[in-house]
Amino acid sequence: MEHQELYTDLALEEREKYEKEVEISGVKIDEEQSEELKMTITTVEIVNQHGERAMGKPKGKYITVESRLLKENMEKLQREFSEQLKEVLLKVVGKKSRGRVLVVGLGNANATPDALGPKVTEKINVGEGVLCIAPGVWAQTGMETFDIVKGVVEEVKPDLILVIDSLASRNIRRVTTTVQITDTGITPGSGVGNHRKGISEASLKRKVIAIGVPMVVSGATIVNDTMEKLLGILKMVKKSSGWMEVLDGYTQEEKYQLFEELLSEETEQTFVTPKDVDEIVENLSVVIAEAVNRFCHEWVIC
Repeated sequence: MEHQELYTDLALEEREKYEKEVEISGVKIDEEQSEELKMTITTVEIVNQHGERAMGKPKGKYITVESRLLKENMEKLQREFSEQLKEVLLKVVGKKSRGRVLVVGLGNANATPDALGPKVTEKINVGEGVLCIAPGVWAQTGMETFDIVKGVVEEVKPDLILVIDSLASRNIRRVTTTVQITDTGITPGSGVGNHRKGISEASLKRKVIAIGVPMVVSGATIVNDTMEKLLGILKMVKKSSGWMEVLDGYTQEEKYQLFEELLSEETEQTFVTPKDVDEIVENLSVVIAEAVNRFCHEWVIC
């Protein structure tokens, strides 16, 4: 069976492959907390090619907002998180720039874990300075998402493109509880191994900001996390053995590859999402759409 990488769309999780005390040349990291919202905001900035190689991500800024309350259907919380995300958008885009915005909701509206992008576009306040599309996926249109977006961009000539999409995580606790905002764009389908053409400033010649939420985690990752917890419990109760001592010398990636051998091919290629994903996607789309609407109200020239 061919090995797969322990893939993640989140730059924060790429940083977590290294010990906290390890400094990575070309990578800056900053973290702030909000006790009231049970929220952590982490900024990972990749500043040069060395950082790109170490992280496996393009140079740029990645800001991750994490809170287990993000997905809750509580109006007060939704307003507060929307305000936080708006401020992150202003930080990434810059408050001084002004212009027209094209909001692009990537994904398949008929597949709930992949429907976040289209759900957000339904709630955007469109107008003279704010445009919006949900281009669908290749299986629905027979066209590459990139080609559709490029055609619209060439026609309407926006100053800024905001792309919303569902992501993949390597940590189950971040599924539906994390928003990543980055100025590096996005590659649709990369989280589940279905790579399409990237939507970025390099490919579209326009500033592109990607907003993503991890909605799925691979079956192999769940097995890996479960085995890690089992090893931790056995250590705590001092049930040591020879094979545990061997595993202690393995890196996270090496353990993942070992546990992967235990899986059937069907399990390895399975992606898992929460059982109440319909409600969660709706709640998250409200938060993100309101953040985008607030951002556009401050940033757009009508």
